[in-house]
Amino acid sequence: MFDQTIKNSDTNRCGIQRGLIAVALLTSISTALNADAATISHRNPKSGLMTWTNVKDGFSMSLQQLTPDNVRAIYEGMGASPANVDRIAGYCVFGTDARNNAKSSITYNVGTWRAVTTDHARYRLRSKRSWQRIWRAAGVDYGYTIFPAQQTFQPGDWGEGFTTIKLKPGTRFNLLYHWTDHGHTHTATLRHLRCSENK
Repeated sequence: MFDQTIKNSDTNRCGIQRGLIAVALLTSISTALNADAATISHRNPKSGLMTWTNVKDGFSMSLQQLTPDNVRAIYEGMGASPANVDRIAGYCVFGTDARNNAKSSITYNVGTWRAVTTDHARYRLRSKRSWQRIWRAAGVDYGYTIFPAQQTFQPGDWGEGFTTIKLKPGTRFNLLYHWTDHGHTHTATLRHLRCSENK
């Protein structure tokens, strides 16, 4: 689990990857449907953190909450500077898992995805490329922690990493996302997401 990985002060690349993989496992745990039938939510009974999952047209998306303190612990464990830790801890961060369960390849681009808050404002996600520009300017690169900005998945492929949005803790929103296969664009929504506050 992400929260289990975070508590380890020696968090490293392998630890993060193990934590990210746990997002996929959560989808097989007993879940509770929320108000939107396409979005499934699950609360971790130990940490209280939520995971939301949507599966549509063979594309599975899962987002798991991380608290600001979780994020700080991860990047401090990698030796990030206080400035870099403060910067990413100021974002709403989710552990993200995407999987192609369809019979054909699919392509996504995070640049087209939007977080839509309850006042109908739309926010772009900060992409892996954007974070890498910041980190590389400081002589470091934690890009492997961020969900890839654009990928093509063959059947059975999957990807994972952190998704980041400049929203305050406690903010509620829907994530509107798109992907394509054979030139056809699909749209889905993960509903009733919430940026975690520190527990």
